Amino acid sequence: MRVSSIFSALILCCASHLMAAQQPDDPSVQRVELKSGKQVIPALRFQPPGKGPFPAVVIVHGDFGLTEWTRQQGVRLAGKGYLVLAVDLYDGELPKTIEDAHILERGLDDRRVVANIKTAVDHLQQLASVRKEAIGILGWDCGGGYALDAAIQDKRLKVAVMCYGRATTDAKLLASLEASVLAIFAGRDEGIPPATIEQFKKAMQKAGKSLKVQLYPKCGNGFMDPTSPYLEGPPDHAAIADAWAKIEAHLEKRLGKGNTE
Repeated sequence: MRVSSIFSALILCCASHLMAAQQPDDPSVQRVELKSGKQVIPALRFQPPGKGPFPAVVIVHGDFGLTEWTRQQGVRLAGKGYLVLAVDLYDGELPKTIEDAHILERGLDDRRVVANIKTAVDHLQQLASVRKEAIGILGWDCGGGYALDAAIQDKRLKVAVMCYGRATTDAKLLASLEASVLAIFAGRDEGIPPATIEQFKKAMQKAGKSLKVQLYPKCGNGFMDPTSPYLEGPPDHAAIADAWAKIEAHLEKRLGKGNTE
């Protein structure tokens, strides 16, 4: 009897978790395949609750691929009323070490990545549930740099959020940019020193572009992801919360809010 009771309790517990996972207010996640010529680009689409149409955000993962943490950010944004499309640049690969991540990241073809992001925007524009004039992009690490690159080349992107990503410091290359840019930087990121940040700010100003820079002096590269192998100490939860507050405010200001009712 005792074993049977325990077994029954476990069944009820699992059933309650399953029901909780299927609540109608949870954004649905769907695997999609984006096609660009003969190339197939895997992606995840996060559907927010509500009727829509919704503003949309392309998210571009960091050096370690489309991780569980990245998926959680898609769920987070969908819960705020954005239809989210997360593009998988590594075609399903998830590097386990920093060295493996660098190998995969350096193996990416910049032009192909930007073309893949363009295909993602094409996909969003074809959805009746998306407000065509309200599409943005958000990326971390290498994805932050690609977010800026994509916005430079695709005027349909109205906002770009780059988190400790490679910054373009040539004003001429920024001339075609129409997106409002929010740049999140880490003060202890050796790959993006203060001099580079200043050069980026000056180039954006010279090009007459909209830029907001938020620097977290005590943080290192990858600080927004508590699971990042780049972290050398405990996560700075205050900095993470502040960065997200600024990101969400910037997206809402430029793209508006989604109808989640």
